[in-house]
Amino acid sequence: MNELTNYQNVIDRLRERLGFDFMALAMEDAPSGYSVRWRFASGNLNNRYRRIVLRSGRGIAGTVFKTGKPLLVPFIDPDRHTPVVFDYPIVKTEELTSIAAVPLYDGGRVKGVLLGGYRNGCAEVTETLCMEMAEASASFPGFDGKELVTR
Repeated sequence: MNELTNYQNVIDRLRERLGFDFMALAMEDAPSGYSVRWRFASGNLNNRYRRIVLRSGRGIAGTVFKTGKPLLVPFIDPDRHTPVVFDYPIVKTEELTSIAAVPLYDGGRVKGVLLGGYRNGCAEVTETLCMEMAEASASFPGFDGKELVTR
């Protein structure tokens, strides 16, 4: 089984275990680290997420990459939060109403971002759920997951 299949299998299992409607993994587009791209997804409505490329500090993945901290948005109302929808294209593309994103570490450096989201409007993400996502990140090949859990 190759590495790409491993990532997809882990995403699929985590989404089911944690109960998310959508889950995705973003990784650096190039070794320079200037851009981030959503590489794998589970529960996606379409494949538009693959075309989203973000600079460090932009969008969900770019913000988490830059800060190294989780991002939690418990409720997104597209009618009231229009700037958020445009700042976070994955929210619009996948019609998400709440999101949690955690950094994935390898050797003390952020190497990926794991995002989980709900679409139904009544499920909210919590800090506890973020911690579960961080602990689960150790199941990804190439990520150790220790830094976030101990912070």
